[in-house]
Amino acid sequence: MMKNILKASLAGLALFHASGVMALPVGDSSLSAPAVISQMEKVGTWQWKNLDSKGWANSQTDWTNGAMYAGMFKLSQVSENPYYIQRLLNVGADNNWNTGPRRFFADDYCIGQTYSQLFNVYKNPVMIERWRKLADSIVAAPHTESLAWEKGIHFREWAWCDALFMGPPALAYLSTVTGDARYLETADKLWWKTTDFLYSKQDSLYYRDARYFSQKEQNGTRVFWSRGNGWVMGGLVRMLDNMPANYANRAKFVALYKEMAYRVAALQTNDGTWHASLLDPENYPSKETSGTGFYVYALMWGVNNGILPAKQFMPVIRKGWEALVSCVHPDGKLGFVQVIAAAPGKTTADDTDVYGVGAFLLAGSELIKYDVRLQNPKTIELTNTIGVDRQGEIVEMDMATFAKAGATKKEFRIVNAVNGREIPYQLIYNGEKTPQSILLQINAAPGATVTAVVKDGAPAPVKARAYGRYVPERKDDYAWENDRMAYRMYGAALEQTPKEMAFGIDVWAKRTEELVINEWYKTDNYHHDNGQGLDFYSVGLTLGAGDNAPYAKDSIYYPKNYRKYKTLDNGPLRTSFALSYETWNAGGVPVTVTKTISLDAGSQLNRMSYQYNFKGGTLPVVTGIVKRKEPGTILLNEKTGVMGYWEPQHGEDGTIGLGCVFPGAKAGMKTDAVHLLTPGEATATAPYVYYAGASWSKGGRIASSEEWFRYLENFAARVQNKIAVTIQSYPSNQK
Repeated sequence: MMKNILKASLAGLALFHASGVMALPVGDSSLSAPAVISQMEKVGTWQWKNLDSKGWANSQTDWTNGAMYAGMFKLSQVSENPYYIQRLLNVGADNNWNTGPRRFFADDYCIGQTYSQLFNVYKNPVMIERWRKLADSIVAAPHTESLAWEKGIHFREWAWCDALFMGPPALAYLSTVTGDARYLETADKLWWKTTDFLYSKQDSLYYRDARYFSQKEQNGTRVFWSRGNGWVMGGLVRMLDNMPANYANRAKFVALYKEMAYRVAALQTNDGTWHASLLDPENYPSKETSGTGFYVYALMWGVNNGILPAKQFMPVIRKGWEALVSCVHPDGKLGFVQVIAAAPGKTTADDTDVYGVGAFLLAGSELIKYDVRLQNPKTIELTNTIGVDRQGEIVEMDMATFAKAGATKKEFRIVNAVNGREIPYQLIYNGEKTPQSILLQINAAPGATVTAVVKDGAPAPVKARAYGRYVPERKDDYAWENDRMAYRMYGAALEQTPKEMAFGIDVWAKRTEELVINEWYKTDNYHHDNGQGLDFYSVGLTLGAGDNAPYAKDSIYYPKNYRKYKTLDNGPLRTSFALSYETWNAGGVPVTVTKTISLDAGSQLNRMSYQYNFKGGTLPVVTGIVKRKEPGTILLNEKTGVMGYWEPQHGEDGTIGLGCVFPGAKAGMKTDAVHLLTPGEATATAPYVYYAGASWSKGGRIASSEEWFRYLENFAARVQNKIAVTIQSYPSNQK
């Protein structure tokens, strides 16, 4: 029977193509990723603003909103804007991460899909704790009742076809993020219980529920609701997304999916949508976007996953997407969404609801994936795997990895394949004659992936946001800065003026993104704020703002100031240099050190890499931040390896925040009379690496100790969880 139905569906699809729809041309602008993401952000933003202005029509845990969240999460994964995932976090917090009140009603735990996906990004167990307890009770239930529409069965079982989007994916996503196979196995078992009851093998479609088995449309056909079957197909692909390739029943799900896909594609109307009634579209002549959105999503997923042939299905998909876009109002409102119902109904251009938006966004997310692969034989996927917003993040790739991305000429551009915007980059030489690595500056929202492609041609100029130089006119200073703060360390000439002598790292507070070192040294008036900031940080004979030195018998052994310098790279995105020190006696141990320091655009912290040379296995060292006489605020977090200090107020000049981050947890953080200290052990075989830097309360970004300490904790998470870099290659025959 299934083979006969598939043949009939194929024949219908062939007739559809004969009606004159042309195959998708390469580079079709309506399906281009930049065009699609623009529509997605327009519609998604309108929806949140509408909820803010008019309120929620239904509970935030309601199925209507659950479908919207599914689409919003997909949008958050491809957009640079963290707004969309932040709104989902707000929803979870508002609901105390609970599902709806009717505990076994699939409509009320559809939101579990979103909780699981957010947990996968933020790794906070609270996000799934309550949902998981409910899921455990669903798994434990006998599920032996008939699905006949009586005795409130829908409050206990998946007795209507829409439930196949609400319930099974919620369990499947939970299975994926917890590794507990029981949730997927239960979703599998109950999926087929519902399918055996509601699926018409003759029509390759689902009845909405048992009440429709004998009902007929005006043209005498059976009643098959477009949105209801759209829910099913959306649920199907979300189930498949959570099934391992070797899952026992996967082939069975794929067979059902293909059968429905061919049938549904053949039922598309001339206006590109699927009308409210699949078999009697003439009786419901208006467009309908909630069902259409789910069909475009599901069909595009099939093409992207190699299950459906692009040649046959892309004309259907393109026509469906163009129809959806035609229903978007200029302000972003999506129209022609059939109102809440259980059967086909009329729609107007003004009808909208959140679940229609969810379907629209799901469809767009798959279209973006297809276009990126179609247009680019190779891509660089840069994935933010944690729940920290990484705007302006600097990602470094070695040149061997970058070469795999398809750069063919010395002059090239790097472009965000989704939104079409150029990505700033810098070649890193590390003092060598040829590039050793490349930096890309990206905006990566929590859990999002930035897809970059390399294209031939001259790149757009990148404004310098990091710079450093040797300053012979000021007693051998070496000064460096970025668009956040400026710093300096001291050379040999300063040792000739004992009253000015200082050891550690100095900080210059900035309130501008412009580079100021040259101007400030030229005017020699940088202890006064002339509108760009000033130098009011005091270092003296201390480690200052996070320097490092040998430590023994409760004493810090400072070297003399640096003797040689070497600028390694100098902007526009990173400045780096090396300072060399002559041998000194560190508690009976002759020691030399080379300090290699780099500062990236947009970062409050420098990367400090200190290579000590000495005889022996290890050398005790400390990293320190000088304390002030007046009370400041201290953060010592041994678990995350963060040491932070928010200085007392400096009169009208504001407050400096200092901080250090140590890769991996460090034990033994402490204070002494002068410093906050973090002990460590250096070796002569590998550099001692940590991060140190500062912020200013009047700099316009970080105004309090709470904000500063949050920044340091997030920075530590970013250090421990680098942006994941994957080079993808796509076959040329996918078109």
